Amino acid sequence: MTLELRELIEDCPDVPLYPTAGKDGLSRHVTWVHVLESTQMIDYLAGDELILVTGIALQEDGALLNHVKSLYEHQAAGVALDTGHFFMEPPEDVVTFCEEHGFPLFTIPKSAPFENIARPLCRRLVEEETKERMVSAAFQNAISFPDQQELYTATLSEFHFEIEWRYAVAIVQVENYAGDPYARLNLIATEIRKYLHRDVRFSTVFSAWKQIVIVMHCDEPQQLRNRGRGMLTIVEHALRRQETASIGVGKLTKSIRCVSKSHRQAASILKLQSRKKLKDRINFFDDLGAYRVLLGIEDPEIPREYYEQILGPLVEYDKETDSDLLDVLRCYLNHNGSVKETADELFVHRNTVNYKIAKASEILCLDLSRLDSRLQLMLAFMLMDMM
Repeated sequence: MTLELRELIEDCPDVPLYPTAGKDGLSRHVTWVHVLESTQMIDYLAGDELILVTGIALQEDGALLNHVKSLYEHQAAGVALDTGHFFMEPPEDVVTFCEEHGFPLFTIPKSAPFENIARPLCRRLVEEETKERMVSAAFQNAISFPDQQELYTATLSEFHFEIEWRYAVAIVQVENYAGDPYARLNLIATEIRKYLHRDVRFSTVFSAWKQIVIVMHCDEPQQLRNRGRGMLTIVEHALRRQETASIGVGKLTKSIRCVSKSHRQAASILKLQSRKKLKDRINFFDDLGAYRVLLGIEDPEIPREYYEQILGPLVEYDKETDSDLLDVLRCYLNHNGSVKETADELFVHRNTVNYKIAKASEILCLDLSRLDSRLQLMLAFMLMDMM
């Protein structure tokens, strides 16, 4: 729940900061307030900071403009210039630059000490960060301990997350990190958080086990789809070089008490994506077809027992003989029992396919010419994908 500059200023009405230029950029997000008088120290900025400047070391011609340009290039949220000491008013070239680039420029009156500016703004930012941590922790409890409602309902209600609203969970999985995984994950999570802040007031984003988990309030499925695809665009824009990302989106819940189910569905989608069973970069639970029914089985022993009963003998045979009957059988079923198409995909002779299919049929004691036998096998293969 990051704050926009506009929100921060509105939340601190007693702080004497006056917008002078670049008002189109007041939607920029801000994380902290710093005093920075030297361009030499600018590389220490992380981005999204509001910078306070007296101009004591920037009085040479063009020095303040260069400083402001550097702040803009380093993704600062905005700049506030003290007036009445070293600059009576912002130079015209600085005002023009900020206006043209939508980079917020504020003025601070001579009578206002920087402490009176920074302290209340930082206090408000800390409050927002604390709120985000509490909301994230509450939703993590809702996911991990859904039956222990005392661990999350009171906190979420305190921050106006209605218990009976509908929520959905999305999980982002990033692969082939270009750099430190945790740093990259935090950066992508921050971009998602900024995106949701513009449209979804009741949401939270947190990292868990090298994944980004998003919980968001939505009123109806189409709204969830739009936000999911918006997140995909944000994630893809944030990726570097060899990085790839997949997103699984669970079903909209009936209430906050069902968030754990939506999380489980999103996690199952990622598992299917990792096994190349789903081709899209983002997949929604409502689009999974027969997998929806299978993923709805709450007792994990039921699908495992069925899979072992139907395909277990063939799995054991392949292990003992270093054979590939299981793969050939699945390819055969995927091609609706066409020996020719199976042989073409596997680059083997049709006689080889006929032999292996006959052997698999013998081991499984199933007549593969029968529709019910093929349905049993396809169901078992789908359950295998989920394990």
